[in-house]
Amino acid sequence: MKSLFYILAVLAIGAAGFFGWTARENYNQQIADREALILANQNLSENIATEEKNEEQAIAARTLALDEKAETEASLESAVSNEKELRRTLDEYVNDLEEVVAEEAQVDAGIDAIKQLFPGTDLDGVPAKFKEIEAKEKKLIADVEDLELFKTKLEGEVSKNGVDIVRVEGKVNESLDNVRRNTFQASVTAVDNQWNFVIIGAGAKAGLTADTKLLVVRGGRLVGKLSIHELEANRAVADIDPGSVKLGSSLRRGDQVILEKVVSN
Repeated sequence: MKSLFYILAVLAIGAAGFFGWTARENYNQQIADREALILANQNLSENIATEEKNEEQAIAARTLALDEKAETEASLESAVSNEKELRRTLDEYVNDLEEVVAEEAQVDAGIDAIKQLFPGTDLDGVPAKFKEIEAKEKKLIADVEDLELFKTKLEGEVSKNGVDIVRVEGKVNESLDNVRRNTFQASVTAVDNQWNFVIIGAGAKAGLTADTKLLVVRGGRLVGKLSIHELEANRAVADIDPGSVKLGSSLRRGDQVILEKVVSN
């Protein structure tokens, strides 16, 4: 019985050792598998990084190629434009050359004409002749310009005088019309030419107001203008408007007074 117990104990120890060894082998295998997986993941990450780098390089290369294409197209357009510009410049040079040739022919014709105009005079003496002619021409032009200015000035003065005459005639005719159509009449009863006022033999009862403007006439002609200063029922004191009486003239007692503006019916 005791020997059986030893045998079982040995078997148990062997089984434990076997299972322990097996577990250790499994653990080592798992460690190896884990390290292999880590390594594979690292390789995969490196491959992904490499692919991303390659993709970035490919995008950069594509962008560079597009930029180079755009620059090439721009260079081509510039070259075409330069070619057109050079062709235009060449055409202009050709036209200029033709104009120079034509001008040269005109100069030759001018020289022949000069020789005919100044027979017996060599070309060296022609500039002096031209200067003399130019001086006479400038003097004549200056004289004509002076005459034109004088003429313009005279025309302006005539026009101004004509306008003034028309304006004055219009005012005179207007005053005469006012005189003819005026129904109000009064007389100057007193004059103070020193203080420039008169007394009129009519007042508020005759329709005068403080704002009424009056004309003084003598023999059908205007001799002055008045502004009401003081108004009473049957008389008024009026100031003589400055500048309305001609120099050397004066208002007199007995002069007729009428309205400047006729009251419409």
